[in-house]
Amino acid sequence: MRMVTRGRLRAAALLALAGLALAAISCASPRAAAATRTGPPGQAVCPAPRTFSSLPLFAQVKKADDVMVDSNGNVWVSNVGGHEVTELSPAGTVIHVFAAPQNPEGMVQLSASTMALANQKSNQVVVFDTTTGASTLWVQLTSKGLGVDGLGIEAGMLLLPDAAGGNLDTVPVPPFSGGPVTVATGLGRPVDATPAGDGTLLVSVENPPGLDRVNPMTGTVTPAANFASTDDVVVRNGIAYVADNGGGTMSAVTLSSGTVNTLVTGVKAAQGLAMRADGTFLVVDESSGDIRVATGC
Repeated sequence: MRMVTRGRLRAAALLALAGLALAAISCASPRAAAATRTGPPGQAVCPAPRTFSSLPLFAQVKKADDVMVDSNGNVWVSNVGGHEVTELSPAGTVIHVFAAPQNPEGMVQLSASTMALANQKSNQVVVFDTTTGASTLWVQLTSKGLGVDGLGIEAGMLLLPDAAGGNLDTVPVPPFSGGPVTVATGLGRPVDATPAGDGTLLVSVENPPGLDRVNPMTGTVTPAANFASTDDVVVRNGIAYVADNGGGTMSAVTLSSGTVNTLVTGVKAAQGLAMRADGTFLVVDESSGDIRVATGC
């Protein structure tokens, strides 16, 4: 404010210099200038696609599958075939490796010392003690076929895709006040779910259309986007971030318009996807075990 009050001439000079500086930045660094531009109202401005191998490496866990970031910033990684759950520090170093013999898959945090863990082999969800590695049976699904995969959560409810049954269930979180309630059927093979932010739920399915929107009050299912076969979905600020195992990508779906922007390509086996507190994403390639850091829109 002091500089402005010294006179119009001084202000005009400053504005001219600022304009020259912006022009120089635009010419010297088109990417930086583009990052400052905004798109049409309701349309996300996303970074250009990057190959998975060019992203910063966070950690490598053999046969990494699903990934979860807890409230302390620690990262949990499931290894289905290796029957292990690995805890990593926020910097990516190994803290502990727990045995999990029932083919561990999806994870969601329940409390400071527990998480829900999907056991694909036994088609059940257990409460997993993150301090001791002990498990307590929570939900036993009865559908036949390859068992439960990913899990989701919203206020007071576990979102439980019944992968073998083709349904989406909800279950009250502890203190265990009720069993599963089916809110949608006929999904194919649902493998993850998350709130969309408008009362509906987004469900990843390993079949077309890849990403469904479910109204839990009516059971209505509508396509949210078209992918070959998705594994995980995360929502932030009206944008759904999707790991597309069928296409080997991580993409951003603007939910208001349905616009799809590819952010990461060349993921040989795109599996887990999780968001960190700083807004960046951890993307898992099961084939290499690489967990890399991606930037969203």
